[in-house]
Amino acid sequence: MVHGKGTSRQEMLRLLSVVHAAGLPALVITYRNDEGQPADSRGQYRYGATEWRDLDGAVQYALGQGATAVVPVGISMGGGIVASFLQHSPLAGRTAGVILDAPMLNLGSVVDLGAAQRRLPLLPLPIPAPLTATAQWLAGRRFGVNWPELNYLRDPTWVRVRTLVLHGADDTLVPVADSARLAAARPDLVTLLRFPGADHVESWNANRSRYEQAVRGFLTTVAR
Repeated sequence: MVHGKGTSRQEMLRLLSVVHAAGLPALVITYRNDEGQPADSRGQYRYGATEWRDLDGAVQYALGQGATAVVPVGISMGGGIVASFLQHSPLAGRTAGVILDAPMLNLGSVVDLGAAQRRLPLLPLPIPAPLTATAQWLAGRRFGVNWPELNYLRDPTWVRVRTLVLHGADDTLVPVADSARLAAARPDLVTLLRFPGADHVESWNANRSRYEQAVRGFLTTVAR
């Protein structure tokens, strides 16, 4: 289980009861830049580009403890970490299923969504797309952001097993359209459930019974 940016492992408490009831062990991990953990070499979140190695280490540990397969669960930026793990890790083949909650699958579209909700100073107008593109270019030069590398929708062949995606229909931080694109690209493997009225990572809050029932049914299927 991989939490989102700037949060902690407590974010997974909502899911732990479902996993425990299913009779499955759970490993809730930390990763670089978390409180009390080593910082990334650049001292910044890398949205999965480097953090996937920490998930890889956790999977190695689980397999070493007798696990025969794993089900990576990623929330928000944790979803990007899971996607990057599935792209790069030699252990990706040990995955039996994937659960993503409001996953950050394209950092660029997250930035675009945030810009679209802001207004120019002194003018009631949204920030124009060319200005956002310029800001992204500057960020790439100054902070070494590799935007294509952080677009996990560019080549969704990392989806190789059943994947459950849960996303608030009114997410104002991570566009639900990105989850829809993933489902459209891999309709044979990806099931997307939208939760009306739910903002970012609020699907459980909006409809707890539906959320937990979906996770429970998915885990039963992949465990079988």
